Amino acid sequence: MGSTWQFMFGICQNFAAENLTLYVMNLITIEESAWKALMEQLQSIENQLKQEPIEWDSLWLNQKEICQYLHLSEKTLWRMRKRNEITYSKIYGQYFYTLGSIRKLLISQSVENTESYLQSLTQKAKSYVEKARYFK
Repeated sequence: MGSTWQFMFGICQNFAAENLTLYVMNLITIEESAWKALMEQLQSIENQLKQEPIEWDSLWLNQKEICQYLHLSEKTLWRMRKRNEITYSKIYGQYFYTLGSIRKLLISQSVENTESYLQSLTQKAKSYVEKARYFK
């Protein structure tokens, strides 16, 4: 019965270590007007964050992040910089790239996938196979 009153008053006994742990909850009171003012401020911050457009193209990434994002080695990224295939900024020996420049790179290197392109690609493949069979 001794453990029942300890449990009721928030005292928990650790039998393994013979230590008593006391759990205390602090109750903070605030005036209603202060609470409403705080909630209005939080609501205005939330509204402002929702309205701000995120400029992903202007987001700066470092070399390691770009290598992970594009699955490239640092050497390949270095070659791309030297060939001016990718725009970058160098600050105190570190290279930084904008997500917009990476997007432009990916779009410029993407394979066209329109229906006419696929048909011409199929025709070229057929003619290649026919020529290869003719020379055998």
